[in-house]
Amino acid sequence: MSNNPQIKEANSTDVAILCKLGEQTFIETYGHQNTPENLQAYLSKHFSQEQLLSEIKTEGTIFLMVELDEEMVGYAKLRVNKAEFSDRNALELERIYVKKAYHGKKLGAYLLEQCIEKTKAVGCDLLWLGVWEYNLKALNFYKSWGFEISGTHIFVLGDDEQTDYLMTKELNILKV
Repeated sequence: MSNNPQIKEANSTDVAILCKLGEQTFIETYGHQNTPENLQAYLSKHFSQEQLLSEIKTEGTIFLMVELDEEMVGYAKLRVNKAEFSDRNALELERIYVKKAYHGKKLGAYLLEQCIEKTKAVGCDLLWLGVWEYNLKALNFYKSWGFEISGTHIFVLGDDEQTDYLMTKELNILKV
């Protein structure tokens, strides 16, 4: 296996791959902790080709996919979302996932690093995300990257209202 992952910014030709990757990684991450009905409701709403194509075409939304050995193994979704931090020049890291078979290979760190660089490149100085209160692995990962818990919000999965921690990371960008 190559140790040289590549980042690709997704476009409309990547929708089918993104749908499959999104569904697989979401099920791998949350399938054991949620009902099949709630999972299916979420997947149907958020990972249809029509939905993802609409998101790819939405200004202020960026999908980054990580490729290793000619296989897409992870992705992230960044978007302008003023709902939580309307007073800041912020970007939301709405999703970041790597296939379970590739955990432990530092691809999540590589992908997060690329997200931070992309956030700076578009001129934002705050990166924020929501992470499920019971996803301790993710909470610890984000804390290790300097994210801090700054609040909570509700995330709806099917008919289950779950609490997400809002986590933020201040980015030092040069103002010109």
